[in-house]
Amino acid sequence: MTESSIWEPYAYRVVSAAMVTPVVRELWLTPRRRSLPYLPGQYVLLSDAGYRVPQRSYSLANAPRPDGTLRILVTLVPNGATSTWAHGLRPGDDVLVEGPFGTFTLADESTGPVLLLGAGSGLAPVKAIAEELRAAAAGRRFTLVFSGRTAVDAIDRAELQAWDRDDPTFDYVLTLTRDPTTTHHAHVPELVPEMFADLSGWQVFTSGPPGFVTRCARVARELGAGAAIHTEEFFVDPQPWSAVMPPLPTGDEPKEIVQ
Repeated sequence: MTESSIWEPYAYRVVSAAMVTPVVRELWLTPRRRSLPYLPGQYVLLSDAGYRVPQRSYSLANAPRPDGTLRILVTLVPNGATSTWAHGLRPGDDVLVEGPFGTFTLADESTGPVLLLGAGSGLAPVKAIAEELRAAAAGRRFTLVFSGRTAVDAIDRAELQAWDRDDPTFDYVLTLTRDPTTTHHAHVPELVPEMFADLSGWQVFTSGPPGFVTRCARVARELGAGAAIHTEEFFVDPQPWSAVMPPLPTGDEPKEIVQ
């Protein structure tokens, strides 16, 4: 793929739209012609076909599929032009997708265990990576720890619990920070040291609000993960793209995700 082709938009059509929490809407998109090539963990720019709403970046919430379908999780931001538009999308509506972007992806040469830490709609990229690992069926150990406030925020809970039951290499841990009746209700940075004494040799991926990501990365580093820590920060307060095309991403830089 050439640099110029990255900026060519891909035409997609909404095939499904549903609320998965009180504020997060799940969109399934199918390609009109070309399918977007991407790696699990990457993100795209989403907009309407006429660019009437500002482009915003959203992580893809599924690993690549033969039919090219994409899953996107959109958190509604009060007065957010793009998230309001996205929450109004219905099956049959057309959208444009540009990308892919980002390096929040598995290293090609890596074979060790993987720890995935997500909060809120930050589940999207770590869920995509988990799908990739599960499909590989390589016997590689991987754990996904997801943080929500209450049970209504536990995106994909039933599916991830089923994976946990069926796949001996996968562990799913749900912590609900405002529900003391659940098994885990500590914040993830507090929970991880209770689960792991040493993260040496692990790849760690953490995605969600900036404070969550910063604390998780610090804990992973203290537990020995070293340079194998990947971060993806999801900003609630939107910052519109300028009229000039932004530079190509060069690393795990923060991105705006939820407007």
